[in-house]
Formats: sequence, structure tokens, C-alpha cells
Amino acid sequence: MIANRTLELLSLLQAQKEWTGDGLAERLGVSPRTVRRDINRLRELGYPVTARKGPSGFYRLSRGARLPPLVVDDEQAIAIALALQTAPASVTGMGDATKRALNSIKELLPPHLARRLATFSIEQIENAWELAPPQVDPALLAQLSAAAQQRELVRFAYRSIDRDPVEDDEVLAEPHRLVVWSGRWYLVAYDQRRNSWHTYRLDRIGQLTSTAWRFGPREVPEADITRFVQGQPDRGDTADTWPCWGTVLMECPATLVAKWAPGAASFEAIDERITRIRMGAWSWSALIGFLITFNCHFTVEGPPELAEAARQVIGRLDAGVPLPDERAPEPVGSVRAGT
Repeated sequence: MIANRTLELLSLLQAQKEWTGDGLAERLGVSPRTVRRDINRLRELGYPVTARKGPSGFYRLSRGARLPPLVVDDEQAIAIALALQTAPASVTGMGDATKRALNSIKELLPPHLARRLATFSIEQIENAWELAPPQVDPALLAQLSAAAQQRELVRFAYRSIDRDPVEDDEVLAEPHRLVVWSGRWYLVAYDQRRNSWHTYRLDRIGQLTSTAWRFGPREVPEADITRFVQGQPDRGDTADTWPCWGTVLMECPATLVAKWAPGAASFEAIDERITRIRMGAWSWSALIGFLITFNCHFTVEGPPELAEAARQVIGRLDAGVPLPDERAPEPVGSVRAGT
């Protein structure tokens, strides 16, 4: 009875920021004196409950120096277990910690929840279109996250996708937020030297140092941080990560290309209707297949293998099943081979 009431008290403190003693007593159906005893019991278990006395007094569950035992309901327990099973491995050294956390939860699940979790037979299959996400050092995540929270200017070396492999840009940036997309980690930051906002792939950041200089608040140009990250051109993988890599000019606005291009692609807005896109795939035909889905004209800039693949694919489309009036169907996409 006491244990059940203590758990109910903890649940109430987690659900609402502050409670009066009388309010807790009414919800639990006990006296204020019993509430005080139960509060002390929670403190002994490691839960940091603070209290203020007087007419405006309250109880509040605060942050402590160590992690106390967690209390979650059935749905939360299942959600955590499923999330741990399907978590992308994009942070270095977290695989073992993830497995240990999952095993800890499984060992504590009551029989009815253990049986329920066992019904979720999960088998993850690699997506041939998406490369395994690059690994990111958790120390780098922690340092950038702290700098963003404290508004501390940072300096780092950055390797852009279009730079020579031995050349790095030195960046002096105001870190704003960390974002994960397709398993890749990005830093949204303001570059003080270029006086503009940019996104930086964390796996291309090196020699990160804190400057101890503070910066003031600054508005991100896009209210939607997701749209801002998707609209940045330099977000793709390096050219040696795919066996086939090509560049084309698409008669399609960069806003649409940014929205629907895979995370491994990079692009450049030439004007309001022309976009240069660079991306890789496991075959030249796969690259053409992706470009056709945009249903627009495109010009192959290179390499010659991609231009030849474009001619072959369009030839196969022209030789497809004729329409009822005996005319061959129009290709889904059209191409002008540049090289």
C-alpha cells in the first residue's frame, strides 16, 4: 500500500511542475502529514524533491546529482525498448551502451510486458540507397551542444565536399543547434567571417576549440529549422563513398531539389529554375532512375559513363509497351547529355 502510494506520488510530481501539500493530500486521499512522510521516502530513494514552506509553499521534483530509479508506464517502457532496438548507430562507441540499456529494461519488464515486447520481431535490413551514417565522436557532440547552450564562440577546421582532400577551411562560428537527418549530424551555426548562416556536417569537423568568447542571440533566417538544413547545398557524402558519382543540371528549382533529394546528395542553385546536383549511387542506371523521378529536363555534365547510361535508359523507355494508338510512350524524363 505504501509502495503504491509512493509511486503514485512520484507520478504526480512528474506530471506537474509544482504541487501544494494540500493538493497532493487530496489527490492521494491521505493527510498532509502522510504526504510529508512520503516525500521524505522519495528523497531517501534518490529523488530530489524540493519544498517551500508558507502560504505559497509547494513541492517540486528537481534535478539531482545522480540518476534516480525511473518510473515509466507500460506504453513508455515498450516505446523505449523499441527505440533502443532501432536506434541508428551514428555515434561512436554507443553500440554497447545501447545494448546494455536494452537488456536492463528487458530484465525489469513484468511478464505481461515482456511477452508483449517479444511479439515485436524486428529485423533491420540495410537500404542500398542509403550508406551507413558516418560515425560522430560523442565528445564532439557534447562540446558543440554545450557551446550552443552557453552561446560560446567556437573555432574548427571544416572539410567541404568540393575542397581538396588536404585542404580545410577554418571556421569561426556561433553554434545554434544540432540536427540529425538520415543518420547524419549537422551543426546549424553563424559563420562570423562570412557573415552568414550555414550547416556543417559533424563528421567533417576537426580541431574544435572553444574561444571563451560569448555571442548574443541571433535569429535563424528560416523559422523552420528542418527546411533550412534541407536547403543547404553542401550536405552530401564524399565522392569516394559510391562506386558511381555524377553531376547534372536539372530544370527544377533548388527548393524542390532540396526537399526530395536524398541526404547523401549535394546541390547548387544556378538560378531560379536550374539546379546543379551531385550525387552517387551503386550504378549509373540507378542515378538516372532517381533523376527521372523529378519529371524534368536535365543535362548530364559528367562523367561520360553517366551520359551513356542516360542514352541507354531512354532507349529502353522508347522501346516500351506502345500506347493503344500504336505510338510509343513519352519518356518519363528527358535528357540532354553534356559530356
